[in-house]
Amino acid sequence: MAGISIWQLIILLIILLPIIHVILSSRSHGGAKFGWFLAVFIFSWLGYIVYLIVTQPAKDSSV
Repeated sequence: MAGISIWQLIILLIILLPIIHVILSSRSHGGAKFGWFLAVFIFSWLGYIVYLIVTQPAKDSSV
């Protein structure tokens, strides 16, 4: 059977999830965001875990 299986799509999603989150996150900006993107792209989940530990959540300015 040719084509992409559901398991291949799930694995692709698992690989891309940290990269997408870093790109869309407001935890970092500008060059720092690009640096974190590269780190997560190269080291995948290890880089993503470090990203979550090192960066601070965005402050809510509506308080």
